Amino acid sequence: MKSIVATGGLAAALAIGGDACAQSSTQVYGVLDMWGGRSEISAGGPASTQVNSGGMTTSYWGFGGSEDLGAGLKAVYAVEGYLQLDTGASGRTASDTMFARNAFVGLQGRAGELKIGRILNPLFVATAQTNPFGGSIRFAPLLAQVWSPTMGRAVAGDTSWDNALSYTTPTFGGARLALLTSFGETVHGSATRNDGATLSYGAGPAALHLTVQRVHVGPGLATVGESEQKTYFVGGSYDLGAAKLFASWDTANSIRPDLKAKTAQAGVAIGAGGGSVLLSFARTEVEVTAGADSRRDTGAVGYDYFLSKRTDLYAVAQSDRLSTANRARTFGVGVRHKF
Repeated sequence: MKSIVATGGLAAALAIGGDACAQSSTQVYGVLDMWGGRSEISAGGPASTQVNSGGMTTSYWGFGGSEDLGAGLKAVYAVEGYLQLDTGASGRTASDTMFARNAFVGLQGRAGELKIGRILNPLFVATAQTNPFGGSIRFAPLLAQVWSPTMGRAVAGDTSWDNALSYTTPTFGGARLALLTSFGETVHGSATRNDGATLSYGAGPAALHLTVQRVHVGPGLATVGESEQKTYFVGGSYDLGAAKLFASWDTANSIRPDLKAKTAQAGVAIGAGGGSVLLSFARTEVEVTAGADSRRDTGAVGYDYFLSKRTDLYAVAQSDRLSTANRARTFGVGVRHKF
């Protein structure tokens, strides 16, 4: 799969447009992921046997492309929607719009990238790249605790932001900075704007991500115009060749609801027999101003076997325990195809 990395330029880069070559390209792409097994979440009700979509990757499809405008400038776009393969429904849930993953147009130039529309949150990308289970919100302990509503999500705001404007610098010495602003467009005006900045570094075997995010509107918050959460995230990986190490830490401080959540995660991916053994553990500690504190421990072990560059089979066992409830156990096997 060739993912659309829609890069764009600053508005000032329009000046270098010159004579357009008018060359354009469009492609269709996505991920189809299905799994089945026993699913259980601590304090989330009884266990159930499921056939479900989006085990290792939330299933989605999209199309995007670019037009060469000449002199190093390109116009780019992408529209991407989630799928529930088990029922054929669109979206992650019934409340999702048709293109809930990405829906933007932008420019690519020597000065960096500029995009406008609904845009994937760089913080979500950073969390996916700093744990061995990637973007799996169901099986990855880090993403389950940080993003999953059924596990009490530590970070507020969606994994993609509406009404957004983003700018990403060119890469200098392996580092680049991504800035994202989402305009709330409510009666509360600027009080509902979301802002985020992610500094990423990758050179040789090492990768590092630093994110600061402030959210006023989105899932996980209370009254629009009164709520606020500030999140600070650091995570990275180091490739040893036979194994790849992962670690991350973040803290999220909220106003309405008044709480502080701290999440630490460590993991490893070990090459074995044409695939990878995946292990990860995450702990989130929640301090509530007017209520009882809690702690959630989630661990997972899995094996991901690659039938080809685009198709893999996986098996995962997960243990989840909220400090105020019994331990829950999940077992699943699945297949993922990238196109």
